[in-house]
Amino acid sequence: MASVDQTLTDLIRSFPCAYPDRTQALHQVLVVLGAGYEWQGGEVVQRFDSDGSNCLRVHGMFKVSADEADLMCGPGETIFREDRDGTCPSEHLRSRAVELARTPGPLRQDPYPASTLAPLFNVPEDAAADWVEAAREIAEVVVPLWANPSPYELALTFSYTAEQRAYAHRQHSKALALLEQRFGPGWLSDGPR
Repeated sequence: MASVDQTLTDLIRSFPCAYPDRTQALHQVLVVLGAGYEWQGGEVVQRFDSDGSNCLRVHGMFKVSADEADLMCGPGETIFREDRDGTCPSEHLRSRAVELARTPGPLRQDPYPASTLAPLFNVPEDAAADWVEAAREIAEVVVPLWANPSPYELALTFSYTAEQRAYAHRQHSKALALLEQRFGPGWLSDGPR
């Protein structure tokens, strides 16, 4: 079992280009459905043992050869060094993972849609104090964003069928009810912790 800080440190160290700070990592661990995390013994843990992979493997798979770069680029254009050699553009953050796991930042994308199956919405009564606070912390980021969706999210929702919109609305309402049940009425308006 691991603390919040250790779990986030491990994630940032493995994938600094995707999760460069505490907020991004908390979102992945607690909000994203199917990210491979679950509650166990009062802490959020990976469902499966890590295979030790990191983003370098992914970057390496998509590196561009010199010949491919010549075909892809027009006059005056270049391919980023990271794309040519398969290195991570955020490699410099890997050594700062411990610090970044404690450093909140903005959520750089729309939050994952509220799903009652995500760890955020199922904080158990025996949850460790640091995990309860982490859940509150990321909820304070995503709940207002769900209340005021971006133009992209509005357009996406508009593209749903009536049944899909109703399902998404039910999931959202049930998820927020689970947060209120766990943290109490008005928990979001109680101010920072």
